[in-house]
Amino acid sequence: MKKISNYILIGVFAMTLFGCEKYLDVNTDPNNPQDVTADFILPAAQTSVAITMGNSYFNLGGFWSQYYTQSPTASQYKKMEAYNLTTDFFDREWSEAYAGGLNDLEIIRTKSTASGDHGYYLIATLLQAYTFQMLADLYDDIPFFDALKGVSDGTLNPKFDNGADIYPVLLERIDEAMNRYLDADDAGMEPGDRDLIYGGDLDQWLSFGNTLKLKMYMRMSYTSMANPTAVQDLLTAGNFITADAAITQFGDESGKRNPFYDVQYDFLSGVNQRASNTLFGYLEANEDPRLGAIYNESSAGGQKGHPQGDYDNLDVKGTDLSEPNISATTPVFLMTLTERDFLIAEAEVRYNAGANAQAAYESGIANSLLLHGIAGADSVYQAGGAYEYAATGDVETDIGQIMMQKWLAMANVNNLEGFFEMNRTHYPPLSSAPKGTEGAVGELTTSFASVLPEGKTPKRLFLPDVEIQRNSSGVTQVSNIYTKVWWDKK
Repeated sequence: MKKISNYILIGVFAMTLFGCEKYLDVNTDPNNPQDVTADFILPAAQTSVAITMGNSYFNLGGFWSQYYTQSPTASQYKKMEAYNLTTDFFDREWSEAYAGGLNDLEIIRTKSTASGDHGYYLIATLLQAYTFQMLADLYDDIPFFDALKGVSDGTLNPKFDNGADIYPVLLERIDEAMNRYLDADDAGMEPGDRDLIYGGDLDQWLSFGNTLKLKMYMRMSYTSMANPTAVQDLLTAGNFITADAAITQFGDESGKRNPFYDVQYDFLSGVNQRASNTLFGYLEANEDPRLGAIYNESSAGGQKGHPQGDYDNLDVKGTDLSEPNISATTPVFLMTLTERDFLIAEAEVRYNAGANAQAAYESGIANSLLLHGIAGADSVYQAGGAYEYAATGDVETDIGQIMMQKWLAMANVNNLEGFFEMNRTHYPPLSSAPKGTEGAVGELTTSFASVLPEGKTPKRLFLPDVEIQRNSSGVTQVSNIYTKVWWDKK
């Protein structure tokens, strides 16, 4: 596939890294866009979403899912490790999400409605729904119903809406966009290679829509909004993605690198993130062949992890510890086959008496191995293997097996998804050991540096100052980051 063009990447990276003189916000007017066509906007919109989700939020998920820990001989992310974030910590990411990707996607939705380009409308609607969902899961309350309207109707201070009210509308939008495309006699202009994710394969986008719906329904599984019938219908149809949804066109050139790598390694010299013993110890104890794919050996040689948040231990050097294996060309994954498989496995246990759970569980591990380039390791999940599936008939016990593997599989792939699913299902479980003591293998450790009350861990982000200070709709800041989001009911 073609490399991402310089005119797309360099501009977005510059904004992501260094910001701009005037912050972007949710009050951009999509109803008066520049006179450009949807095919010109789409690659920039997709790249904006990928960079927003694949950079700072990806890094946050790495630390809070306990894949990464702060190196003792560096200091960039001590506050993240200590759960001591300020309210402006993710201002720039919030601004780019709204005024970048979400706004561009809304322009495409508007233009493609007028032109009858239903394929573009489908892609923009699904990717926008994906982004709104991720933001709602991070912040719980976000501008949604009033967002992206701009100055045309005077909506300069959009109210905040709760994720519980947003999810049903996103599901309706997904269905509407899919049905609009399927019912159209003429889908309009073909996206082709302007679509950086699926190369214009609109059947794959329809499958993405179904997989996204399954993810959202599973997110609601512990709430009163759980919908077993909708999930069973999706399982019966079985029309889920057959290829990873990812931006794969990164190159090892200035302005074209993977966004996490570009910031953490090219700009910050790779001195911060090191292997957390939480994941590292789990991989090591199970002789998991992915250990060497998820973590690079230390500069001193060999593989070694470090306790979560133990950055004050200066007896250990950062060069003695393993680090994340992310390269300049590593894709940004929005959704993968392995995530699809674990969603199906959980749904089968939760809503279908576990009928096909084992097959989906094993496929999830197999696809994770393949994603990391590991062949011939099927024994790890087969009879007698470390991850052999043992159905018990108890729903939560069986889901626990699935979610431990999903947590593992999201490392370096979709770190933020690992964080969300930890909070939803409580797997891995949080150790009862006091702060300063590591949990057992397969347990989360209370960060040695945590400033939160005993037994509390992060559940969400503060609402960004850039919005609080400029939006007069009456939104108030949350008091802490351990307040659960709406779907965290277990």
